Amino acid sequence: MDNEIDWERFSDPTIISARTLILIVLGIEIVLQSVALAISPTEWWIWQLLGFITATNLGAVVLAVLAQRSANNIGKAYKKVFTPSFYKTVNMFSKFQEYFELEAQKEGRDLDEEIKEVAPKLWGVIRAHLDVKEPMASLQPLDKQDDTDLFD
Repeated sequence: MDNEIDWERFSDPTIISARTLILIVLGIEIVLQSVALAISPTEWWIWQLLGFITATNLGAVVLAVLAQRSANNIGKAYKKVFTPSFYKTVNMFSKFQEYFELEAQKEGRDLDEEIKEVAPKLWGVIRAHLDVKEPMASLQPLDKQDDTDLFD
């Protein structure tokens, strides 16, 4: 239906695997070890390396705690929104979309083009219905006489 968005990729996001993460860490370690082997150790270099290691470890711990906190907040929100009813409704709309696409293909039509053609007509019908429909009595403003009676 929509060629602009890769819905398959969008619905299945890729997350870095444990293997990839380990390979990245090993790559960083090899680069750092190469630098360490190329430089003759001095007390100053040792303190610099110790400071670097400490800073990166503390940074990683702080970032992990913040990431977990964010994940917990997202999890709480998801539990409220993504209920079984939500998934059933999304599944129902997905089925409608699939059936609409199948019917359009059977007729040799493009669903996007059909929607572009039908949407303005559907909007016109809805708008006409709303314009013609008599307003509800409860939504009518009160007369001036009624307003004064309320305050006496």
